[in-house]
Formats: sequence, C-alpha cells, structure tokens
Amino acid sequence: MHPYNRLPSSGHNSPSPPPSPLRSPRFRHGRSKPGGRFNQPGRTLIQRIVWHLLSVLIRRQGFFLFAPLLYIAGMLLYMGSVSFEVVPVISHRLAPGSVYRSPQLYAKLRPEMDADNSSADAISTVWKHSYKSGEWRPCVNKSSGGLAESNGYIYVEANGGLNQQRTSICNAVAVAGYLNATLVIPKFHFHSIWRDPSNFSEIYDEDYFISMLENDVRVVDKIPEYLMERFDHNMTNVYNFRIKAWSPILYYEDVVLPRLLEEKVIRISPFANRLSFDSPPAVQRLRCLANYEALKFSSPILTLGEVLVVRMKERSTNYGGKYISVHLRFEEDMVAFSCCVFDGGEQENEDMKAARERGWKGKFTKPGRVIRPGAIRVNGKCPLSPLEVGLMLRGMGFEKNTFIYLASGKIYNAEKSMAPLLEMFPNLQTKEMLASEEELAPFKNYSSRMAAIDYTVCLHSEVFVTTQGGNFPHFLIGHRRYMYGGHSKTIRPDKRKLALLFDNPQIGWKTFKRHLLGMRSHSDSKGYEIKRPNDSIYTFPCPDYAMGIVGNLSPDQLRTFHSQGYLVMESFASAEDIEAMRNRMDQLLQDFDCSSTASIFSTTNQQQSTDNYFYDSVDIISFFFEEKAFGSDGELRQPKELSINKVGHALHELDPVFKGFTFSEKVSGLFISLGYKRPIVIQSMYIFKQPGIGGEVVPHQDNSFLYTDPPTCTGLWLALEDATITNGCLWAIPGSQKNGLVRRFIRGEDGVTFDRPSPEYDQKDFVPIEVKAGSLVVIHGDLIHQSFENQSLKSRHAYSLHVVDTDGCRWSQDNWIRRKVEPEPLYVSSSDLKLDL
Repeated sequence: MHPYNRLPSSGHNSPSPPPSPLRSPRFRHGRSKPGGRFNQPGRTLIQRIVWHLLSVLIRRQGFFLFAPLLYIAGMLLYMGSVSFEVVPVISHRLAPGSVYRSPQLYAKLRPEMDADNSSADAISTVWKHSYKSGEWRPCVNKSSGGLAESNGYIYVEANGGLNQQRTSICNAVAVAGYLNATLVIPKFHFHSIWRDPSNFSEIYDEDYFISMLENDVRVVDKIPEYLMERFDHNMTNVYNFRIKAWSPILYYEDVVLPRLLEEKVIRISPFANRLSFDSPPAVQRLRCLANYEALKFSSPILTLGEVLVVRMKERSTNYGGKYISVHLRFEEDMVAFSCCVFDGGEQENEDMKAARERGWKGKFTKPGRVIRPGAIRVNGKCPLSPLEVGLMLRGMGFEKNTFIYLASGKIYNAEKSMAPLLEMFPNLQTKEMLASEEELAPFKNYSSRMAAIDYTVCLHSEVFVTTQGGNFPHFLIGHRRYMYGGHSKTIRPDKRKLALLFDNPQIGWKTFKRHLLGMRSHSDSKGYEIKRPNDSIYTFPCPDYAMGIVGNLSPDQLRTFHSQGYLVMESFASAEDIEAMRNRMDQLLQDFDCSSTASIFSTTNQQQSTDNYFYDSVDIISFFFEEKAFGSDGELRQPKELSINKVGHALHELDPVFKGFTFSEKVSGLFISLGYKRPIVIQSMYIFKQPGIGGEVVPHQDNSFLYTDPPTCTGLWLALEDATITNGCLWAIPGSQKNGLVRRFIRGEDGVTFDRPSPEYDQKDFVPIEVKAGSLVVIHGDLIHQSFENQSLKSRHAYSLHVVDTDGCRWSQDNWIRRKVEPEPLYVSSSDLKLDL
C-alpha cells in the first residue's frame, strides 16, 4: 500500500526526504573554529564562563535526568533551615447561605430604607397587569336535574391540617360523583402536629355543603342503619381501600367501583392527595364546585373572619381600605422541619432537635442522613424569618405605614424574631390583636379553626404574600384567582434569589430595592397564568380541557339540526354582547385607512377576487369592500363605513371583544352538544350587508371552502341586527346536508378554483331564515344556503364563525386557508369523560 500523501501531487514521483541524523549523548560536532560562537570577540570573561557551562550541560543531556533530584534535595535543605513557629494563615470564604446574615443586612440598610421616600406606595400600584378579556373562564358550572340511582356509599377519612383536609373533601366529592355514589360527610383525623379534634360541621357549614351539591352528588351525614347492621355498626369492619397517592380516576372505576357495587359501602383511609390532578373535565368540575361553591366556613368562623376583614379595612382607610396579608410560616415545627439555622445559637439548636424528635421521631437522625442548612437556604427551602419578610416588603415598595395582616400560628421565639418586622411595619395586625379574648375563646385551642379565620382575612386582602409553600397558600392563590377574574393578586417571591440577596451585607439599598421591585413585577405578570394539564385545579381554577362546559342543546334542538341542517337559537347573544361587538367594529372602522387597500370581496366572481391580501387575512384583521362601493372613477361612492362588505378573518383571535364572545362557555357548550372533541375556529367575519349595495352570496356549502377528512365544518351566524327578506336574510334548502358535499374550492400553485361547476338549484326549494338581533343560526357544513342583495335602506350586520374539529380529522392542505400556527382550540374534550354534564 502507498502512504497517503497530504501534499498535492504534480504527477511525478517526489524523492524521499533525507533521514534525520542519529542523536546520541556521545555524538560530537567538529571543534569550533577560531571566531566561533564561544570565542566571539566582545564577550566578557563571565559571559564566556557561563556560556561554556551551558554548552557542557547541553551536550551532556544525561545531566537533566538528575535535575529533579537535585531540586528536591535543595528544597529539603532549605526547609530544614526554616523555623516552623510561624504558619501562614489561609482564609476560607464560607459557602453562600451557610450563615444567617439577614440581621447584618438589616442593620446596614435600615438608615437608607427609612430615609427612602422616592416612590409612591406599592399598595396602590402593585397590579399593572389585568386579565385579558375572553381568556379567563372559571372552572365551575352549576347543573340541574335528577341523579341516577346510587351505586353505594363512600366513607373517607381526611388527614392533615385544614387545607389538606380540604383537598380530601374536594377529591371525595369528585370520586363520588364519578362513580355515581353517595358521599358520607368526611371524617377528620386528629393530626399529630395540628392537634385539632374538630369535626366537619365545626369548620364548614354542613347543610350548605349538602344543598349546593344536591344536583351533582348525593351527600348524607351517616350511612343507613340497615347497611351498618351488616358491619355490627362498626366502621372498622367496612372494607378499607389503601389507595396510592395521586391515583388516576380510572383506578377508581376499575378497582373501587366493582367492590362498591358488591359491598354497597366502602371506606378509604387516609384520603389526602389520593386523586391525580390530570383528571377528566367532569371530575375537575366537581372538584371546583366543591371547593369554590359548596365549602363555606361554619357560621361562627365566617362571622368572626368577616368582622376582622371590616376592622382591617377601617384601620387602613388612608389606603382606601386596602391592606396586605402575609402568610408567615415561622412556627417552631416549620423551622424544625426545614432544618435551617437562624440566629438563635445553641438554644435554637436544642429547641429544633427536640421539636424534630417530637414531630417526626427518628426521621432526621437516621444513619447516613446529612443535613446541610446552607444548601437548604440557597435552594430557597428555608421559611422566611419575620425580619426577612419585612426587608422584602420594604424593598418591594410598601411604605412603613402600610397595614399588614399576619396569618400565622405561634411564631418561634416571637419576642425576638418579630421585633424587626414590627419596627419596619408598626401597623402590623394579627387575629389576636384585632379580636378580643372573648371573641377568640371558642377557637383558641383549635388550630384548624384559627387557620380558617386567617384564610378568610387573607382572601379579602388587596395583596396576599406567601413566604413558604404548602396547601394554605396554594388554595388561597386559586381562590383569589376565582374571585378576581383570573388574577391571583398574590406575591410569590423567588426565594433562591432572596437567599443570595440576604447573604450579601455589602449590597446597597438602591440595588436591593431594584431587585425586589423586579420580583414584585414578576409576581404580577405570573398572576394570571393559564392552567396546564398537570397543574393543581385548586391553584388554577380554570379549564385546561372542556372542564365545566355543559352541552346547551336539548334533544329536540339536536333532532332539528340533524333533520333540517340548521338550527335557530333565539336570544343567544345578549343586548350587551351585541352592543359591545358593534361598538368595537365602529372603532375598528374609524382606525382603518381605506387608502391602504381597495380589496373587493365577491362570491359571484370569487376566483378572480382572491388575491394575496385575501390569503394573508387568515392571520390578521382585514377589510374588504363591496363590489358596488366604487364609482367609475375608482373613488368610493359613500363613506367607508357604508362601503365595507366584511372584516375578517382572525377577529376571534386578535380582538378582545370578539374573542370574548367566541371563546365564551355558551359557544363551547354548543359544540360539546354536537360532539366536537377539539374544535378550533378556523375563520371569523363581521358581515355588514350594506344598505342598497350589500352583495349577493351565491348558494354554497361551507365544507367546500373549509374541508376536513371527514368533513366537520359547522357555521355560526349571529344576527347583530334583525335579518329579514328585504335586507338580505339567510336562505337555505332544509335537509340538503344529507346529500353530501357537491364540490370543493381548491388552492393550487396557480391560485384557487372549484373542482367542478356549481349545480343548478331551484329557488323554490329555499326557505328564508328571518331572525331577530341576538339570534344564532347554526349551519351544517353541507347545508346549501345563500343570501340575496340588500336593496333596502337598512343594513344587516352579522358575526360569523366557522369551526372544524381537529380530533380524528385531517385538515386538507389544498384549502385556501393556510395557517402558520394552529389556532387555540375552544376546548379539548377528554375521551374518558364519564359524566353527562
């Protein structure tokens, strides 16, 4: 084989380079001639001696084998002569978070903090973001009607504190409803830390709970005697399911239901967190119904809670009755469980060891378990101390005189730890400060009842600040979203970032405040997040699927639609809906510069009138003129407001008013009734049908233009003005949808064209669809329909939507609409939806 030559070949063989000379320690060059490098004139004697020594060493290369040994020997001799009485000091910087530095930071920042009056108070400016119209839909929708015969009784035992028990109650309602079972009022376990023996009726209004669920789930306070006789009136004899945490709802159907049908009574204990978050819409709806509508605190708790809310508002009249609430988790058990170290020294260390042993015997002293408080703090897992809460709030712009309601249990080492917070916010209040001893006496030794009072006051605050995770803040965040139209109005600080800021006593006040204001703004922007499928329904009480959406067509309406191919729903839109859409369109027309385009829409000459402006309209809001709007000179014959044929085709996505109506529950409920699994609005149009010049719409089928395989297009035509024969109402051939699709409108490389000629229709077969403003006409995609010119002096405004399903259907790539991004679905229906809600 020939070696690979990296040099470009000239076509001739190149001679090989000469071999390298052998090198050897004994190899000698010839003697230097006079005038050589050694004897060069001009060198001093010292230079000649040094050069001679170097030459000898270089020629005798074996010397370098001993150089390391000589170096080590020299170092040993040197070190032996040095005194070891003086040892150099090496300083190590402590790991971030390993020392609680917040007191030093407070001491440094306090003078500048107290002198700062540079900005308006945060309580009046905290919320800059508002929920976008049309995007927020609550998860609750009440139903009416009878319930099927019960499959049996489910008895659950809820464990944990107040809000963990709340989770159990809501999950129990959802499971009972899903299995068509009767729920027995849940029993509360006595918690080893909370130590509250309260029962259901002492915390919640039991009668209200039962009545609010009567159309969805049967709830009773006890199991009938004839059934309990089988178990000797002893619940421990009833079969108990030990269900894994976060089990899917199908587990209950496959495993629990058969035993329920057999036994007629089952028990599930414990029951906290025994149902997964990613449940079908019907299950999620029942959870929401229980949490936000059925669970109301008992009268004594609710009364005192509302009294404290009034007192907080009265005290904060200078701030418009607005106050902030802070959930402080600096109780002894929380500090102990976190394994964080604060500034309590040895006494704190002993207290925490004892608390850990009392609450979690041996959990923290297992062999091999290593606790690193610094790492815990840097990871944002330490509860914020009262001092840190004060620093954070002042950094976020809350003034010293702000009224704060502090929700908390018994603060660890309260006299010392609360002092700096009270210095920073002297108007801080607690339930013990707001209520008299007599008022608090019925609740004092019941931690869950006390927490329920805190919950009520926090719920109605202008700002809720959470300082540690847990069920209490998660429920409050969701409840406040539910109350405030989608915005949680909650500050959730970045505790990892806070840990680094608190660990830097050198930071200046301006820099510290800048970081905290950014953190506050981030909480605001995150306050209106939309629920993702696996998020907690208690934190995000809004649909991620078709949750809570009820089909709104009756059996008679469905029969009419399938028989005639269209359905008229009177008063579908309210007068307020109509006014909002018409006013919004007036504004859009005022803002439209008609000199920028003169695109004409015509159905009688559709292939020629389809241009790039029309194609691009699928993703934007575009304006199209009537054919007869222009004179022979190319100028408009009348004002632009009376010249527009329609505005489309993404109104439903880009304009908040039209999006609000399009994504309303009543529109989604209609498609639930029609069996759509994942409907998307593929186009929307505001149609004017202008007086005198409103153009004809020739007979057509919507599936021709918006084709899916199989065909799924349904049109919605909402009358915004009365539609009559004289001003161009719709006409249709009843039942024509049964004959199928007759032709398609196809987009190719050379434009658009119909794949076959239009059939001839007998006008005697058409019937007029005259409707009042607010009426909705639902149109089957294969229905033959049309409208004539408007030759009257009255316009006929309408809002039109076309919807296709994207579940089990394929959008045809040769449709004229080619979206860059798939539109947002109205909802996504779960395939395992079991309840007909």
